[in-house]
Amino acid sequence: MQWLARVALGIVALAILLVGGLYLLVASPAPLALPPQGATLDGVTVIEPGRSRAENRRVVVAGGAIESVGAARGDAGPWAGMFVTPGLVDMHVHLPPATVAGQTELFAFLFLYHGVTTVRDAGDTDGNATEPARQGIAEGRFPGPRISACGMFVDGEPPAWKNTILARNPEEGRRAVDLVVDSGYQCVKAYDALDAPTLAAIRDEAHARGVPVIGHVPRRVSYEEARLDDAQHLIGIPPPSDDPDLRYPRLLVQWERLDDARLDRLIAASKRLGIANTPTLVTVERLVQMRDYARLQQEADAQLLPAFYRRVVWNPVGGVTPASQLDAAGFAMVERAFAIMKHTVKRMHDAGVRLHSGTDTLVAFVVPGAALHRELRIYVDAGLTPEEALAISTRDSAADLGVPGLGEIRPGAPADLVVFREDPTRSLAALDSIEAVIRDGRLYTRAVLDGQLARYRAHFSSRSFDAIVTPLVRRVLASARK
Repeated sequence: MQWLARVALGIVALAILLVGGLYLLVASPAPLALPPQGATLDGVTVIEPGRSRAENRRVVVAGGAIESVGAARGDAGPWAGMFVTPGLVDMHVHLPPATVAGQTELFAFLFLYHGVTTVRDAGDTDGNATEPARQGIAEGRFPGPRISACGMFVDGEPPAWKNTILARNPEEGRRAVDLVVDSGYQCVKAYDALDAPTLAAIRDEAHARGVPVIGHVPRRVSYEEARLDDAQHLIGIPPPSDDPDLRYPRLLVQWERLDDARLDRLIAASKRLGIANTPTLVTVERLVQMRDYARLQQEADAQLLPAFYRRVVWNPVGGVTPASQLDAAGFAMVERAFAIMKHTVKRMHDAGVRLHSGTDTLVAFVVPGAALHRELRIYVDAGLTPEEALAISTRDSAADLGVPGLGEIRPGAPADLVVFREDPTRSLAALDSIEAVIRDGRLYTRAVLDGQLARYRAHFSSRSFDAIVTPLVRRVLASARK
């Protein structure tokens, strides 16, 4: 029997070697080491978009906070002539499940790479995405943005996502809020199947616990009745459908029925009830652009993520994208709806409705960080100035996250900053001129960021990674559809 034991041990050893070898092939490159806290930016123009502008300043960072903002010393330093703004804020992201090695670190890095220093995770779809990111960043294992998170979805029946707390009546709604808050989350994510009494109970309990309710205006509740603190995707703005089974993206046809009287009423309700809106227009723009799926695969944005996203997950054939439901007429309808949505955002902004910038990452071709730049450019295309768009994504969004000083450049404020070579308030083309990002007082130069991006791209675009991971992802999606 000794020979049998030796064979068994040999098989186990071989299996360990094979598993270890596969792990080495797919494991992510080492993340950036966190630099020490502290930095001095001398000779810069300090801009708080929509609020103030001061030239030839010296910004000193100590620890994780801004220590002082004063006159420049006069000696030309490496940052002289550059422009400093608060970090960008993405108020609607979804982080990737931690089941594929390296994706958590990659998403966190891509946010920072694009100057996004704060994100709000608007729901963890399967329950293993948010905490790996929050813990890894908090423990210093890899750099990433500040994360405010809702954790679980709160929904009625049938729930849309696995990681959902059912709230079928007001009492269950109150218990759901307590579970979310007691689990350490900073917002409650309401969803489609809630009824009005349950949503009212959720809202009351959340406010009593000191957290906002964000999410979808439920299908059976009006925009005004829902009274969400932050309504996502402009849901509830167009008239409700006469067809209760109509779902996204075909539901976008209702935008063509939106008239000025209804829009004026809902704008007034937003102001009266204090409802903020996070439009996530980039998701609709990308959906329109899915008409040319082959071109999207070649875009620089898409190349920032591993090939399995663009080839499998976002593939209109067999992937997870609403584009699979659209024909030529459907794409034309979505494009018309997109134009009306842009007009709506401009009307809201001009009327003084609070707007937040968000992207809905994980949606097809909505890439971390890069998508927020697209969202801001859509605002400008809708008629806002570059400075107005940046104000939404810095001061206005940060103000609703409950972090004192976030989105400001003053002594004592969190040291989350972006340094630009060109002035982004003059043109959003300057978003491509980021020279450094400071997050929690740690400065990452363009050279350091570019070097890490090159390492990530070399690894995730390698034949070995693609050959192992892409087929596995394809099988998982195929199994999920059965």
